[in-house]
Amino acid sequence: MTIHDQKTRARFTRHRPFVVAMMCLGCLLSTASMLFAADAKITGRLVVEDVLARPNTPAMLQVRLVQDGPAGVTGLGGETIEFVVQGQRAGTALTDKDGHASLEFKTHMRGNHKIVANVETSSKVTASSGIGNFASWERRKPILFVDVVTLLKSEDGTMLSSFNTSTPGEPDADAPHELTMLGEFYFNIIYLLRGNDGDVEHLRDWLKSSKFPPGITRKVQVGSEGLLAFIALLKEGGWDHVEAGVGQSKGFADTLVKNRIKAVIFPDPSKNEKFPRRAKIVSKWKDVRKHL
Repeated sequence: MTIHDQKTRARFTRHRPFVVAMMCLGCLLSTASMLFAADAKITGRLVVEDVLARPNTPAMLQVRLVQDGPAGVTGLGGETIEFVVQGQRAGTALTDKDGHASLEFKTHMRGNHKIVANVETSSKVTASSGIGNFASWERRKPILFVDVVTLLKSEDGTMLSSFNTSTPGEPDADAPHELTMLGEFYFNIIYLLRGNDGDVEHLRDWLKSSKFPPGITRKVQVGSEGLLAFIALLKEGGWDHVEAGVGQSKGFADTLVKNRIKAVIFPDPSKNEKFPRRAKIVSKWKDVRKHL
């Protein structure tokens, strides 16, 4: 061994504890980084569409897996979604680049069936279950539109003029019971949310927690044209038995009356509007059934 080699070995021996410690620290950091990467999943959100279908007729279960961020909502693709309808596994589908997934499904059972969507085991995404309604309705049973703004009352008892899904507040004291009676014995219910009043996901949560009867939720554009377009869309799908609607605005009343649909109206207290003669004006939910 040369003198140079002896000196090198001596320096290494002298600094060996430090070198070993640094190597161990590097291993620990590398392991921690790997564990953190494994745990740092994206937090997603599943938005399930309510489905309107007929018994024994195929319909599409639809969901979107999204991530909420500073830039807004973005879809998450490449994830497997499991669909469960009324407690029974319906199948799975893969999300596309925008986060959408769909699965064909049919049932011979009539009624409102709970849809649950889950992200199957994923290394990238975690998300709580998304919930919707599979409405398997007979075409001959009449449909009732309900503008959700009519379901609220302010603290002084007057009707509110808008519905904000972020802070909806308390429902009218009589509305859940009255609508339950209408839904149980006569109507299928479609809850309508105006285009600028929030999202149907939060609306569904509020309807459920407030004990309103099951139905489907739909967002319509503000004004007569939006409601008219929705009626036309229903007719295209064979749903031409819209019998009545409960709303607030003059445009809502005009559109329904012109289409030979019964209109029951809670007038907006902040406006002085003249409603069509055939529209029935009410001030409390206990009076709604009298006109239907």
